[in-house]
Amino acid sequence: MKKHAVLTKSKVGIAVAIALSTQLAVAQEAATDAASAATIEEVVTTGTRLQGSAAAVVEERKAQAFVADILGAEQISRTGDSDAASALRRVTGLTLVDGKFIYVRGLGERYSSTQLNGASVPSPDPTRNVIPLDMFPASIIESMSVQKSYSPDMPANFGGGNVDIRTVSIPTDQVFEVSIGTGWDSNFSDDGLTYAGGGSDWKGTDDGSRALSGAMTSALARYQENINAANIANVEGISIADAQAINRNLAASLNTQNEVYTKSLSPDIKGSVSFGDSFDIYDDWTFGFLAGVDYDNSWSNSEETEKVLGIADGQSVVIQDGASRVTAQTVELSGILNFGLQYGDYHKVETSTIFLRNTQDRVEQGGVETANSITESNLSFFDTDIRYEERELLTNQVRGSHFFPELWNIAVDWQYAESEASRYAPGEVFYRQISNRDLGDGVGDLAFQQTRSATTLQYQDLQDDAQDWRVDVELPLYFDAVEVLVKGGGQLSKKARSSFSRRFAISAETVANDALQGVGYNELFSDSNLIDENFGFQLFGAPTATDPNYLAAQQVEAGYGLLDINLNNDWRVSGGLRWEQYTQVAAQLDIRNMTVIGDVAEAGRIEDDIYGSIALTYQLNDEMQLRFGYGSTVVRPDLRELTEVLFVDPITNFKVRGNSNLSTTDIDNFDMRWEWYLPAGENYSVGLFYKDLANPIEAVEAKGTDSDRVITFLNGQAGEVYGVEFEFLKDLTGLRDGLFVSGNLTLSDSEISIANTGNVELTNNTRRMTGHSKYVANLQFGYDSLDGEHSASLIYNVAGERIAFAGVKQGELGIGDAFEQPFHSLDLVYTWYPDFNSNVKLKVQNLLGDDVSIVQDGITIQERSVGTGVSVEYSYAF
Repeated sequence: MKKHAVLTKSKVGIAVAIALSTQLAVAQEAATDAASAATIEEVVTTGTRLQGSAAAVVEERKAQAFVADILGAEQISRTGDSDAASALRRVTGLTLVDGKFIYVRGLGERYSSTQLNGASVPSPDPTRNVIPLDMFPASIIESMSVQKSYSPDMPANFGGGNVDIRTVSIPTDQVFEVSIGTGWDSNFSDDGLTYAGGGSDWKGTDDGSRALSGAMTSALARYQENINAANIANVEGISIADAQAINRNLAASLNTQNEVYTKSLSPDIKGSVSFGDSFDIYDDWTFGFLAGVDYDNSWSNSEETEKVLGIADGQSVVIQDGASRVTAQTVELSGILNFGLQYGDYHKVETSTIFLRNTQDRVEQGGVETANSITESNLSFFDTDIRYEERELLTNQVRGSHFFPELWNIAVDWQYAESEASRYAPGEVFYRQISNRDLGDGVGDLAFQQTRSATTLQYQDLQDDAQDWRVDVELPLYFDAVEVLVKGGGQLSKKARSSFSRRFAISAETVANDALQGVGYNELFSDSNLIDENFGFQLFGAPTATDPNYLAAQQVEAGYGLLDINLNNDWRVSGGLRWEQYTQVAAQLDIRNMTVIGDVAEAGRIEDDIYGSIALTYQLNDEMQLRFGYGSTVVRPDLRELTEVLFVDPITNFKVRGNSNLSTTDIDNFDMRWEWYLPAGENYSVGLFYKDLANPIEAVEAKGTDSDRVITFLNGQAGEVYGVEFEFLKDLTGLRDGLFVSGNLTLSDSEISIANTGNVELTNNTRRMTGHSKYVANLQFGYDSLDGEHSASLIYNVAGERIAFAGVKQGELGIGDAFEQPFHSLDLVYTWYPDFNSNVKLKVQNLLGDDVSIVQDGITIQERSVGTGVSVEYSYAF
């Protein structure tokens, strides 16, 4: 990988680099053993891990033509972050939302793009086009680049920034590493929730019990997805009574044994193993490989509260109040397999296969009080929500890097990537019981109700496929005191998504009320009760116009040209143009006959345009430089946002509906940054940024028919984001050897203007952008012992309050915007190195015990306990 980096990053000065490396080799051979020993001793006594971890990423950031931040594997290890999402919150101006998505400079996840080794990747998330970054374990990450100013060799779909996750590459020497660890948190003191069939096995995969039965699958095909008794009678030409018998047997074929009970939680278990090597196979030919597997089985247990506000007597009041316990088991399994073949120093081909799987088994149970039950019948409801999902990503990449010194030093890089992401969520179960006690007095006696949906079961399946081709060609030109790099290339990206959902409800409308009293779920919905015609159950399941079934596809064709000019080693000017043609279609699907609902032509759109950027770097001296940048970019509505079907967001639990009338957002990006790089890895920087957005896209609350929130998407008229970023790393050897401090601070503001529509009536039509925090701060105190046996870091992170969702009007009065409150994260990481090959790492996370909360009109409407987590991990490597 290091050789590859030289070939791809510094081709302008390749001849100089080769000459210097030759001189260095001669000098090393001439050195005496004593001098070598002295050099080694000097590294041991004065070179701290601070210097080692900072040097490589600082040099890469310094060499970038465009404003970027780099996060290396050693830095990620120091902070103890387990995945890409949690690690990226340490980068200047980045905030972590829902534990999965990164907001760059206060702009939502739709304004940030993600690449894997420079290639686009699909997403398994049903309501977002970006991949959840918690799927990438830290063990497979070599570094991450966050480019904040636009360059023409990147996709023009660029808002806050682009995150490129670079996975570990083939080593030059044999490496073997194995680790094992465990952990728990303070919430484990309470028992967790589980259910019959819940608590996945060690693999985290469904055993088939949650899936649709063979009898139901056949019936759906035969009856065109409508298994209501009336339709069965019509298709079969039989009586309603006979059709109802078929219907009841189909209900019994579903998994209805979902009684929830409590259990003690097990400690988390995690482990990883990797092995790689390189071999000289013939003359200048070198073959290498790297294989690795990472596994994590963890539990979370939290208390949650949620309130919904309404207007009464001219002020905001609580119309729905709920408190619940949520237990989730998450199993993560990832694997990476790389092969590489290199000829000399100039030609290299490498393949990467990356597999990521994240499964979660989640149970939520708790009471809900509505305004009617409080004021009239003094009753409360008790809800049970069971969800299981498997998210997977499989990507195969092949890339090559070639340098031709005999052809004017031309360099060619190329890559092909094929990826598929999926989300499989079978057997989502929801049922509501009624209690004769208030929520505050406990659960009380529970009873099912004579409703059409005494229990509901939902089955979802999403597939997202992507292909990405690209080629880049570089030609270095040398003149008197001027170096010019001419770069150009093309890219073709394709993405296709299919989403299917089926929902069934078991009706108890004709079940005797006495039979619904004082019974558990498994007893009530037993097979014997379901098939008994005298008991009265009936199964409903037929497609509706709001079902989240759709097909979508996207293609982007692009070509670009770029000049990188270095004048007297003082001025560097980089800029160019990119042409993109964007084609997209997203249409609702009638699952009965697999046909598109509506006109396909109206569901598609084609856009093409030219986007440009320019970056100017002035070298003030050997240690300081000043950067300026401008870029013209877009952010397009994603596949899901254009489809007018209703989804339940698995993260927020909000209902989400698309909007086919969304327009593309045009963005003008401006950047300026001063950077100062000192010896021993010390550095300081101050940056300014401004973004002007035309037709910005925002998620807003639409008018609903019930107390549930329905989120949709609208274009605003205009928006802007601006701010200042500070970053530093300071060696504190003057206070104590091995001590250092690093951190960053972002101060910013934003504004968006959105007009009301018939479906959306916002309280504040001009406000901050959703998800934007006015400040983001990171601070790390670190210590590296001079004997190399100990290192420790105390890490603090906080982001200012941000709008979770905008408030809406009810009549002439409006409810205020809902603000997620600052979460003060304080973590401690200590590592002991008992010998050269092994280490023991202790992590304590959320030392302050802070909770996540959202406040609206002075009322805490959502709160979730997080707890303090402790983990221990042992690693061995040679």
